[in-house]
Amino acid sequence: MYKNCKAAGLLLFCLLSIMSAYAITTDSLPVPLKNAVMDSLNKKYANVPGQWLPDSLPFNRFGLNGMQQGARQEFMQYMHAGNSAAGIAKMQTMFHGLQDSARGARFIDNKLRGFYALKPQGSLTLPGLPENKLRGISWQTIYSDTTAMMSGWWNEGVVQDQLTVGSIPVQLNYSTLSGYNSGLKDAHFLKLAFDKDAYMQKVNQQLQKTYNLNKYFLDDIDIKSSIKSYATSQLAAMDSVKGKVSADQLIYLDSTQLRNAMKDAPADYNEKVMSLKQQLGGVKEMNQLLGAQKDAQHNIQSLASQPENTSRMAGNLLHLSALQSLMMNIKELKVGSIGANASKGTVSDLFMTGAAGSYLKSNKFIMLAMGKSNELGVQDVGMQSTTPSYSMQFLRLGRGDIGSGQTHFSTLNANAKPQTNNGFNTAALSKNIFVGSVSQQCSLGSLGTIDIELSKSSGQYSNEAAAVSKSAASHFMDDIWATASVGLAYNGDIKKYGLTQKVYMNYSGLGYTNPGSPFGSRGSLQYGFMVKRSWLRNKAVVSLRTDMRNLAVSPLTDNKRKSLQFSLDGRYRLTRKLSFSMNMLQNTLRENGNTAFLNRKISFMSQANGKMYGLPFSNNSTIGIQQLNYVDLHSLFVNIGSMHTFMAGPGMVVLNAFYNRDIKNAAVYNNMLNVDGGYQYTLWKVLSCGSSLIYMDSKDVVTQIGLRQQVSAQFLKRWSLAISADGRKNLKNTAANYYYGRFNTAMSLHYQIN
Repeated sequence: MYKNCKAAGLLLFCLLSIMSAYAITTDSLPVPLKNAVMDSLNKKYANVPGQWLPDSLPFNRFGLNGMQQGARQEFMQYMHAGNSAAGIAKMQTMFHGLQDSARGARFIDNKLRGFYALKPQGSLTLPGLPENKLRGISWQTIYSDTTAMMSGWWNEGVVQDQLTVGSIPVQLNYSTLSGYNSGLKDAHFLKLAFDKDAYMQKVNQQLQKTYNLNKYFLDDIDIKSSIKSYATSQLAAMDSVKGKVSADQLIYLDSTQLRNAMKDAPADYNEKVMSLKQQLGGVKEMNQLLGAQKDAQHNIQSLASQPENTSRMAGNLLHLSALQSLMMNIKELKVGSIGANASKGTVSDLFMTGAAGSYLKSNKFIMLAMGKSNELGVQDVGMQSTTPSYSMQFLRLGRGDIGSGQTHFSTLNANAKPQTNNGFNTAALSKNIFVGSVSQQCSLGSLGTIDIELSKSSGQYSNEAAAVSKSAASHFMDDIWATASVGLAYNGDIKKYGLTQKVYMNYSGLGYTNPGSPFGSRGSLQYGFMVKRSWLRNKAVVSLRTDMRNLAVSPLTDNKRKSLQFSLDGRYRLTRKLSFSMNMLQNTLRENGNTAFLNRKISFMSQANGKMYGLPFSNNSTIGIQQLNYVDLHSLFVNIGSMHTFMAGPGMVVLNAFYNRDIKNAAVYNNMLNVDGGYQYTLWKVLSCGSSLIYMDSKDVVTQIGLRQQVSAQFLKRWSLAISADGRKNLKNTAANYYYGRFNTAMSLHYQIN
């Protein structure tokens, strides 16, 4: 089944115009090139007997009267292949109808180019046999005797598979997490997702097998000769009069110059010549058509090798089923345990069990999602009233893709009811929540973009589960400011000065509730900016960022929880082997006019690699001073860390050290020293090993010394096994020893298909 896809021709035309390509990449064909194509087809099918009646297609109406009977026979078979009787009747209606004749002409021209580029024995349909490609299987088991953990044993299994039916590939991802302790419920996650990239590659492969895309772009035709030959033959057919124009004059003169050249010719001759000039186009278009062919030949080769470009022509050139055609415009489709990130204001960073999909065609965008979020688990004990399970439905409509600079409208409907799971009951009230949003990205040209998002929520509560159906949408306009959310963000850069900047502001009322954005804060005002500057071809970079947030803590008072974050980063690359960086960070939280929390830190880092005593090495080191105040506890830390590696014999030595000391001994955190040194090597040419000695001292908690051994192997080409064991001995026994285990082990087994 063939469809006229304007977007494909326009997109290809835009791409090749940027690359100085010529105008034949549009669906329509200039008359001279159409005649050149028909001449080639007439020679190719000269010996094919004609059986089709000329009236079966209005050849004369679409400029195909020069096509001979043998070529017409094959062309009609190509046109009708794969179409049902109803499809052929619809096509005939378009051909013979008076409405949208330009659309029919473009359709015929595109089919003519496809017929011209058709390879012998090429299949116009996608492969239909089912395929299955197992991507990988892995299993990992971990054991630790740390008593603070909920379970000593943990197991994780992962299966990745790809199933293709009707040339439509679907990715399957399954994972399971289980603990040895029978009191924990195993977690299972299954996701089915349409693999758009794999599908487009498959479509492109079939397109390349069926068509010679260089011929489709008429790369094999001498454009200049074809146009001149056509112009010469058309002029020769006119009455010979004194002062007649030549083919070169017809091609290279504009309309005014051409009329001056024919000022002594009869009016009838002038009218015929000007009509022919209109067919060939203006001087500007002709020069573009003739002058860019050499560049276009190279660009077409590049274009034809890119699946994302050539596959867009499949709707015109391949016989796709209704489902295959639909999937060409599906951006995303997934079912199962999925994450949704559709809109900052309506659905953001949401994990749910359900289905989500988006569709984009002819610049029209739609996204649908529905599912259930936040299933109550054992980790929610004691938080039953704050962790309701929502069943949600989400819709987003707009023009253009997300972030395309056009307006999108979103709605979210969520219902929550008390639930029982894992033996625990939620105390949440039955409720219905409705959220509506509108988002727009405004372009400022070279100055950047402004993103605007307005969102509003409405909620209805009930003590009875049956009453939850009462729609919150009917109260959508109640308490507008208290239940609204507004987001503004400016992003831009000034390349001349190496500047990148961002300014943002987000507001949400105290009554704003959005189950689709579980990490959003209501009753808050957030604002901040970021500025980044680079010098010396990016050798030196400095960035400054501030984020401020005011969070209302009560609807009855003006009390607010105020936080301020400030960071300053700098980096300078002295040479390719040596660079330095610096970071300053401050986080402050104030409540009721008092500083409840303060974290202030300055760090200096270095990265170096080279040779020392003839041995290659790399080093990453950091030193920092950190001030940490929490209520009445004030601490001042010194943080020192370093990782050093160097080659020694057939293996590599790895040394790590980290030291943290509270100079004031305020005990916000313990003083701690971690040191480990190891050697990574290959054993018997098949085992990759690592052996390390470990020393750890946490003041007044535990002192340990231990050994870590790691072994991994690749065998039978696709299997890999990794085992690690970490055993330690306590040199100091305290009541807090249970925080640190003495034995940890892990084993993972992987089977990789590709």
